[in-house]
Amino acid sequence: MNPSFEFHSFKESSKLSSQIIFTVFWISSVSFALCLFLFGFFPMKAISGEFAMTADIPTEILDTRLDNNNLYRRRVGRLVFVLIDAFRWDFSEIPEHMPYITKLRRSNQATVLTGRCHPPTATMPRVKALMTGSIPNYIDVILNLGSNIVKEDNLIHQAVKNDQKVVFYGDEVWLDLFPDKFLRQEGTTSFFVSDYTEVDLNVTRNIANEMVENDWDILILHYLGLDHIGHLTGPSSPLVPVKLKEMDAVIASLHQNLQQWDLEHPQEPSYLVVVGDHGMHDSGSHGGATLGEILVSLIMIENAANNNSFSGRPEVSQVDIAATLAVLLGLPIPKSSLGVLIPYALGRLTHEEYLFALLYNTHQVADQFVMAHPDGRSDDSFSLFMEAQKVHLSWLESKSDVLRQRAESLYFSAAREMSSYLVKNLVAFDIKALVISCLILLQVFFCLLIARSVSHSKNFWSKGTRITHTFFIGAASSLCFVLFSGLNNTLFSPSEIYICVIVFAVFIALLLFWNLLVFLDFYPDLNYENFSLSSILLCVGSVLHMVSLSSSSLIEEEHQTWYFLWVTLMLLIFISISFEESKLYLQYLVLSVLFGHRILRKLNQTGDKWAHLPDIAGWLEQPEHKVSLSSLFLMGLYGVWISLYKLKCITNVIDKTLYSLALTWVLLYRCSVGEITSPFGISRGARPVQCFWVTCALIFVNSLRTSKKRSSFQEVVKVFLSVWVLCSTLLLRPCNVILIPYIILSSSTLNLTLKNPVDSNISSMWLGYVVFFYQGNSNSLSTVDVASGYIGAEHQDMLAAGLLVFIHTYCFPVLATLLQWLSTANHSHVLKRRHYLITNLQVTFLQRLLPLSFYCILVFCQRNHLFIWSVFAPKLLYEAVLSVATFLLVVVGSVLLLYCDI
Repeated sequence: MNPSFEFHSFKESSKLSSQIIFTVFWISSVSFALCLFLFGFFPMKAISGEFAMTADIPTEILDTRLDNNNLYRRRVGRLVFVLIDAFRWDFSEIPEHMPYITKLRRSNQATVLTGRCHPPTATMPRVKALMTGSIPNYIDVILNLGSNIVKEDNLIHQAVKNDQKVVFYGDEVWLDLFPDKFLRQEGTTSFFVSDYTEVDLNVTRNIANEMVENDWDILILHYLGLDHIGHLTGPSSPLVPVKLKEMDAVIASLHQNLQQWDLEHPQEPSYLVVVGDHGMHDSGSHGGATLGEILVSLIMIENAANNNSFSGRPEVSQVDIAATLAVLLGLPIPKSSLGVLIPYALGRLTHEEYLFALLYNTHQVADQFVMAHPDGRSDDSFSLFMEAQKVHLSWLESKSDVLRQRAESLYFSAAREMSSYLVKNLVAFDIKALVISCLILLQVFFCLLIARSVSHSKNFWSKGTRITHTFFIGAASSLCFVLFSGLNNTLFSPSEIYICVIVFAVFIALLLFWNLLVFLDFYPDLNYENFSLSSILLCVGSVLHMVSLSSSSLIEEEHQTWYFLWVTLMLLIFISISFEESKLYLQYLVLSVLFGHRILRKLNQTGDKWAHLPDIAGWLEQPEHKVSLSSLFLMGLYGVWISLYKLKCITNVIDKTLYSLALTWVLLYRCSVGEITSPFGISRGARPVQCFWVTCALIFVNSLRTSKKRSSFQEVVKVFLSVWVLCSTLLLRPCNVILIPYIILSSSTLNLTLKNPVDSNISSMWLGYVVFFYQGNSNSLSTVDVASGYIGAEHQDMLAAGLLVFIHTYCFPVLATLLQWLSTANHSHVLKRRHYLITNLQVTFLQRLLPLSFYCILVFCQRNHLFIWSVFAPKLLYEAVLSVATFLLVVVGSVLLLYCDI
């Protein structure tokens, strides 16, 4: 062999190895910065650990003694608390669906209200809010897959502490949150969403026995069936009215039994509360902040007709329930409760008791307000509280109705204003962590951009260390700034705070100046070769998408941005090849991709404004169209097999047998759970799924055994791609399986029409995002299909469930990247192949780092925005998870490049 060629190969290999090491180092830095940003943006709420006591109940008003033993006492002998999961506000509006509730409502025995809950609308944080009266951590939405003990003061703790016995039946999440608190208990499993009948019958069957027992004070029932129906078929399903009638019958049975109790215990009347923990998105899921998800039904039932006179349907906050029930039960209000009493629920209190309850409630909120507000006692809302006490005291002397109504109004105004302030300022962002993480992200992006642009230059090695120095200067300067700002409170008085601002401005100016010097030094080496029209579109499109994230409306409708960019790119490609007769085949391919886009964009309606519109998937999943769904599913499975064959993942008889067997298990699973037409009975499908995983393991082992003979990057990528495709096929809904052959066809089309490796890589990532939205995903947490994490499961495993949910959610962005790697690995020239692969890795990293850096800075600037928790925060979680997945992919690809033959 030519020695000069060997030396050149060695030099190129050393250069690429160093680039890989640099890339892995930068990924580690970005991962650290991202974790730091999330820690600063989603801080865990500080829990004081204090619990309310009987001594907290006021004994005086403005130095005037009050008899709190008579004014604040138990008014409910038995409380039955029925929680219907996903009980949306409008579900109780249709008389035919809940006839008994309608009857009680007309006789003024039932007060129907609308409860507003805070996002995220997942079960665990909503249960916490109902019992504590406070707003849980936003990050609890991630912990919803696994529950932890409630350490805050809560209604159940207060009941048990004050010798009131609590019995529970329903969702086992309560048993995790409140262990050892219940006199009797029986949990039902919430992760088998296909079960919406037995899961509720297991709760209802205990009612008759409990109604004849006299040893309990509070009975809590949590029904899951309605939520499961929503996950399966959505709020428009014909199963919803049936389930609502079942719940109505349960409420009727409870109410009739409580009427008998009231006859036997007239001095201790009962109280029945029916409420939803969260609502339901038009797609059937929940977790986001649409009206359908945050507005729930709240029904309060008494045996005696109430005197509530109001028009329409008043709205209250979900956190108000804990304080209201505490008053009815004569318990101390939970210490961290931010709730305001619900007046429509306290009709059995006398005027004097009612005003005292308002005094106690407002006093409890005011204590938290004074601690949180730097000038709390001089604030207008606190002044309202003081004025309310004066009017209250005057009423005690005169008993004037005018003064009573005035005092009630002042108490409510003061409590609501202080509560509103506490809710808005509940989260304290860690500004230092946010600043340093944003600066590190920007520095890494700048360094990688320069390195990527001049990697071809002969001067790269003479100047390359300056890039590393640039990163370290930025990171070290950021740390110095944070340390300085941390010392600022001790070095300077509040009036001299401007010194910190000046130092920060100087620091930013010096950092920008250094970056500019480095950029000018590398400017002559920048690579502008092969910068085609498609390259311009891809760069401009990526920047436009990034800028669009500054709008909350465009975040909610991000799919529209990607659909526009995708169609524009494909049209540009079609025009560029339409003048060449030799590329007629490619023209047909591009047209088929565009035709598929036109259909698939209507497969699943997504976003916010038009998610409620009919879509193809909704039509296919109706029971009367099961044959059509089955046909499409079979076409999808066949398309998956053919696609893997075309990609040369299936090369011999053993492969054909194993892949066919794996897809057969997928088919049998969907048959067994009744989603497609089958002659089998309906089950949970655990056995076919177990067989599927065994088959996948055999495919993996067989592929590794075969690839060891060649030990090539290409063969290893084929193994990962094959297993990823098969897992996605199992987890995707039957109507979405057809997306797998579509993305493989589209990826092949891009690789055939775009010769520039950078263009091909960026366009592949675009394709992954587009199909991500075809699948029905959005930037709302409500579109995360948690049910996919429990496919074939026989017991709950948080880690396995989280992994499966991740694969289901991000299967197409990851698949698009793997397809691009496989295409690049097939390049004919060995040296170019290695160079193109490292280019792919770095461009993939850059393409993900660009929107991540911009969005983190944007969220930092918008942290006080009205929609920060309903729109921007969920998008940040999506960006973070996708970024971590992409970075992990790049690291795996880098390791494969170092240790595998190319």
